[in-house]
Formats: sequence, C-alpha cells, structure tokens
Amino acid sequence: YIDRELVLVKVAVDAKTRAEAMQIADIFRAKIVDVQPKSLTIEITGNESKVEKFLVLMQTFGVLDLTRTGKVALPRK
Repeated sequence: YIDRELVLVKVAVDAKTRAEAMQIADIFRAKIVDVQPKSLTIEITGNESKVEKFLVLMQTFGVLDLTRTGKVALPRK
C-alpha cells in the first residue's frame, strides 16, 4: 500500500531564525501556509518517517501548535 500523512505545524520564529526554518521546509518540500511576525505555519505531507524527521528539526525553533491526520492509505493494486 501507499500511505501518506498531512501535518500542519506552527513554529516560533524571529527575524534571525525565519530564513532557516523556511530553508528546512524547502528541503522537505513543505509549504509555508501562513506567515506572522513571530511564527510560521507549515504544511508537510509524506510518509511517517519523513514527517517525523521534519518535526524533530522544527522542535529546535519551538513548536507552538501541531495537528496531523495520521496515515491515509490506498492499496497499490
């Protein structure tokens, strides 16, 4: 089967850390869905391993809020 997970995560940023958080999001092919003066909200989809690795990196900025779908799957055939 093929599985994916969707996560929305809001992380704390400031003028010094915003670019770094955005670069990490870009590396993981995540999307910036909201920009505020002190936070970024990022959408990431992928398998559980990819999502977990991304969230570990985001913890260094400070996770303010997080929601995730859990696995969504379809059989290959």
